Amino acid sequence: MLREFVKRIGFGAVRSLGGAALARRVLRGRLRVLCYHGVVRDAAARGPRYRNTVSLAAFEAQLRSIVRRDRPVDLATVLAWVRHGTPLPERAVLVTFDDGYRNNLTVSAPALAAHGVPALVALSTALIGTREMLWPTELELRVVDGDWDAIPLPDSGELVPRPPDQAGREALADRVRKVAKGMSDAARRAWLERLRGVSRLALERVDPELVEFLDWNEVRRLADFGIALASHTVSHPILSKLEPDALERELRESKLRIERETGRACEAIVYPNGKPADISPAVFEAARRCGYVAGFDLDDHVNAARCTEPFRIRRLEVPAVSSLALFEARASGLYALARRRVAR
Repeated sequence: MLREFVKRIGFGAVRSLGGAALARRVLRGRLRVLCYHGVVRDAAARGPRYRNTVSLAAFEAQLRSIVRRDRPVDLATVLAWVRHGTPLPERAVLVTFDDGYRNNLTVSAPALAAHGVPALVALSTALIGTREMLWPTELELRVVDGDWDAIPLPDSGELVPRPPDQAGREALADRVRKVAKGMSDAARRAWLERLRGVSRLALERVDPELVEFLDWNEVRRLADFGIALASHTVSHPILSKLEPDALERELRESKLRIERETGRACEAIVYPNGKPADISPAVFEAARRCGYVAGFDLDDHVNAARCTEPFRIRRLEVPAVSSLALFEARASGLYALARRRVAR
């Protein structure tokens, strides 16, 4: 809480002194790609489960900021930059969404269209049209909100008794999620089955806007709003943890499914999690072999002026920030500049 307050005050002061505007000028020839997950209607929806969402009111304020200060571009423009070196407009920004939540259509898409901002939605195809949950979301809900007495840790199997308070369960969920992301895909799947066996989850108590995915008819409707599609793999694994055959299957089958269901080419892959440990040269080569043109990570970098790494286009994460000043610090590249995270 204190850290967030200090950041809010600090970035508010920097913004008032023109820090975000200066960052835009310094980075005006470099592509910035923003990563969202979901937009929810309820402005009061807060807490750890909403860390990857922004409220509709905040999203519309952010879109107004983008339109006023930047040049929103679509995926086709970015792919022309990748393929042919076609120059991007100054202060180019691409808006992207991960996973394929229903609120991308019901909440985000109308707001994007109203402000004339194109976007890209990346789909985890095994979840489209189902009532399944993304595995990190399910893990967190089962640990924090589930009914259980003790759960096995994913690395050691040691049984941990249920913390009596929510803060303790949230801390445990953070710990467990980080460990699970570092496991092999097979080990992580096996552990999650064990967790399901000991933690009962009342789904009716879960906010549907956090967990409901699009169906394929709804995916096709995204085109009406000028929204492009990308693959986010089949089942959202950590790609660097997969065996070569499984890696190829996740990349190829998701691409083919999107193309078959929509009749639209799927030329971009958005890597799940997308941090440096989650991707590798082997992942990039597999993506190229499967017919993708570009790949997007989530390394909180601003891209170089020229595209020299088409399978490592950097994105800037947009978390559930509490102020427009914090958003602009991230979206302008100021935060990346301060951390020296600008690709060369």
